[in-house]
Amino acid sequence: MTILACKYQTENRYVFSGNLSMQCPGKEDEGKRQVRKYSQDWSTSCRSTILSQDESFLHGVNVEDVEKEYWTKKSKKLKLDGEISTSFVSRCSSPELFAEEDFEDILNNPANFTVELSNINHEEGEKSVNPTDTNFQSDGKVDLREEYTSDVNDRNLSDPGSTNLSNVDQPQLTLQEKIKLALLNNARKVSKTVKTDSEVKIPQNVMVNMVASTREETNYFEVGPFYGLPSKVEELIRKSKGISKLYSWQEKCLNLAVVRDRRNLVYSLPTSGGKTLVSEILMFRELLCRKKNVIFVLPYVSIVQEKVRSLAPFGVDLGFLVEEYAAGKGTYPPRKRRRKQVLFIATIEKAHGLLNSLIEEGRLSELGLVVVDELHLIGEAGGRGAILESFLIKILFLKENIHIVGMSATIGNLDEIAAFLKAEIFCNDFRPIELKEYVKCDDALWAVNRYSKCTEEELKLVRKVQCNYTPQMLALDPDQLGGLVAEVVPNHSCLVFCPTKKNCENVAVLICRFLPSGTLDHKVEEKRSLYKALVTEGNGSICPILKKVLPFGMAYHHSGLTGDERRLIEEAYRQGTLCCICCTSTLAAGVNLPAKRVILRSPYIGNQLINLSRYKQMVGRAGRAGFDSQGESILICQSSEKDKVKNLLKSNMDEANSGLREVDGKAAENLVLSSIGLGLAGTRSSLQNLFSHSLLNVQAKRLGPEANTVVDKAIARLLKIKMLSPVHKNSPSDPKSKTIIIGKDTQLTVSKLGKAAIKGCIDITLADQLYKDLRQAQCGLVLLSVLHLLYLVTPYDIASSIKMIPNIYYNVYMQLTPEDLQTAYVLGVNEACVMGMMTGKSLKGISKGVLNRFYVTLILRDLWNQLSIWEVSQKFEINRGIVQSLMNKAASFSSNVLHFCQEFDEFWAFNDMLLNFSKRLSHCCHAELLPLMDLPAVKRGRARQLYNAGFKTLGDVANSTPQQLVNSIDHMPRKVAQQIIAAAKLILLEKVESLREEAEDVLDGLNST
Repeated sequence: MTILACKYQTENRYVFSGNLSMQCPGKEDEGKRQVRKYSQDWSTSCRSTILSQDESFLHGVNVEDVEKEYWTKKSKKLKLDGEISTSFVSRCSSPELFAEEDFEDILNNPANFTVELSNINHEEGEKSVNPTDTNFQSDGKVDLREEYTSDVNDRNLSDPGSTNLSNVDQPQLTLQEKIKLALLNNARKVSKTVKTDSEVKIPQNVMVNMVASTREETNYFEVGPFYGLPSKVEELIRKSKGISKLYSWQEKCLNLAVVRDRRNLVYSLPTSGGKTLVSEILMFRELLCRKKNVIFVLPYVSIVQEKVRSLAPFGVDLGFLVEEYAAGKGTYPPRKRRRKQVLFIATIEKAHGLLNSLIEEGRLSELGLVVVDELHLIGEAGGRGAILESFLIKILFLKENIHIVGMSATIGNLDEIAAFLKAEIFCNDFRPIELKEYVKCDDALWAVNRYSKCTEEELKLVRKVQCNYTPQMLALDPDQLGGLVAEVVPNHSCLVFCPTKKNCENVAVLICRFLPSGTLDHKVEEKRSLYKALVTEGNGSICPILKKVLPFGMAYHHSGLTGDERRLIEEAYRQGTLCCICCTSTLAAGVNLPAKRVILRSPYIGNQLINLSRYKQMVGRAGRAGFDSQGESILICQSSEKDKVKNLLKSNMDEANSGLREVDGKAAENLVLSSIGLGLAGTRSSLQNLFSHSLLNVQAKRLGPEANTVVDKAIARLLKIKMLSPVHKNSPSDPKSKTIIIGKDTQLTVSKLGKAAIKGCIDITLADQLYKDLRQAQCGLVLLSVLHLLYLVTPYDIASSIKMIPNIYYNVYMQLTPEDLQTAYVLGVNEACVMGMMTGKSLKGISKGVLNRFYVTLILRDLWNQLSIWEVSQKFEINRGIVQSLMNKAASFSSNVLHFCQEFDEFWAFNDMLLNFSKRLSHCCHAELLPLMDLPAVKRGRARQLYNAGFKTLGDVANSTPQQLVNSIDHMPRKVAQQIIAAAKLILLEKVESLREEAEDVLDGLNST
């Protein structure tokens, strides 16, 4: 690229003028025509967006000077968290949320016995344990011996006269008066007997033979012309998503016989192909046509919250409830609904706990559909993949006619996954926007030719990247990354994927130094609004790097940011306020943020070469439907990496392999224990039958080991640690022998500790430690402050992952109040210990685990005392994203500990004390903000803005209009305002429904006496 330009300077701002020409050198003779074609394509795609770059641009921009000038102009005083505005919106002028018609219509110490196992021989006849095995060492052995002997909604959704919540003209009454009036009216009515599906509660410790489902099949009936749904669904999709017509592949998929017959389905398409919309239509059909509940499984808390918010308007208008199961939210078992169906949106772990509670209560017949997004995560290591597999195994094994739908863009062994789920496969390579892939090596840009027949044609030269960098600029930006971004922004968007979090921040600042000053004038007021919103979320603080790069429409995005900051950056990017984000690969796996151009800064993530699945996820973000005619991806590499990149592009997608085959055996042990505890299986043979429904069994011949071997080893291990025991022990030949014979049909039972681990979703390796900690706490529980209880709900895993800083530990310890010091003394943490850490002395009398956990508890203590995440992050010198993650994990673990304690009578006190811990830990804010924090994706900063603007309750939010929220809240997109209002309405409707059902339960009880 050559640039001819002149410049003049005024008030430290560069103004550009001149002519721009582009030259794309290529091969001579036969190569010229092909190169010219690519050059013309490239020029056409960029001609409206390539910015004039003259010598003033090439000298770079002083980012620090721009930052000082940009934010000082027209700056306004910000309302921070500590302030409560006296202004109050006395009454919203929007229509009332509720009217009377609405209510009428919708209204243990281990024993001496131990186990020694090593090699389980599977032979015909007798099966015994080889005592020479080194995997299990103890004084005893186990012989595994095989013996050869709802009623429908009151409102008809297709009825045009049905009540609309947003169009009711009634006398104004307070919400409390309306609820009271509705309940009184209902109480006067003659109570009807509500017929429900037959329920069979599965007893524990008894093997249940699930040959076929015994429940009655609920009839399917269509309620409208839109794939069996009312036309209102089509209108809502058009209104909320801007989609007026489905893609041809979506129509074909929805009309498949496998979908019509409710057989299991796995479908795979490239990223941004429209997979989620198909699953949402299927969920609506299950909720409205079959009157069954649905579980929607998503990988991350942030995505769950986003999906709850986006589906809330559908729930309000179509008459079903949406419940969030993520972090500290969600109850086990869920409330049983008489009239309304529920869409449970859950993370993998929460979905598993939800399913277990439904099985335990005998309520699995309420469930009709399970949808799993990012199905390839079934192969994720570290336990999450195994949890997802266990979740699906239980559904398959019970044969409760629950429809399973899975979707993913990146599964290499789709046939094995489909065989595991007993599902049919639907594949398509559709992309709404054409994707052109490029590789930049040194200064040459090569187009990826995926249809080449020889190695030489895999990459075709397009042009030389020539941004006329000076030697000083090339030293700063040798890959000319700033020039590649400048060709697109600010009129189009760009994502730059970086290998590390720190690199994201550095690259964002680097790119700003090479952007023309014209980008500073793009959407200035919107940037100021975003800046104010970020400062408010940070309680008066903002990241210095974000403050530098925001004037250029730049930002970075990684897990070191809080969820609030990431959400604001994502919303600003979708609105066009931000035109470029430097991010890690996790953004591609979670949030849908399309871009005109996607740049991969390096073929590595950390120090590992990326795989094809991850590459496809990232480049799949290129191309925005409705905005771009094509998307572009550029992978930057060095000459020495070119061959590796070629091999990467030719490689296959990663395979999703079973997590039950992991060497440590924890995943298999958890599945065995929960299956026996829930009554799904009770003998060795029935457990082997259950594992025959696993992905492990499908992959056994290819990868090993055999499923039966995994089951036997898991049983042996659980017997050893006293989580399992046989119902009737076989009498050994020697009275002193500790050998236990476990035959094929020997009944097994779960210990009390095992049952508590199942109910609390506690890893069995941690269950015994938690029990000991709770027992020890009973002997000297300190209630002078909340610190001791916080210690008990501090997650073990994150306590070991946060590094202690001795001098910070000492300073914080020395500032503890006398009440908090009592807790430290009880735990064995004294001043001598902390001083020893400072000097590097070896500590005696206290474990490092207790010290680590207490250090993390001190972080939670500051959050509990309502210090902002920023203040805690700076005080303990850790990323604020980690601080927020700790808060969420502690809230979730607190809920787990509560359910764990409910299995033990001796822990009755903890049941009361920990009851509200989870909610308090989830928010850590002032009491007046708690009602607003129930709204999805509303955190402390936005809740404070709502409160200061006069929206102090869910009723205030529900009765507002989108324009009122947009006018009152900094950087509030209208679409987000609509979703928040709908979410508030949905929460209130759920509360009303609960009150109505409680009243009817009382009346039913009176009528039966």
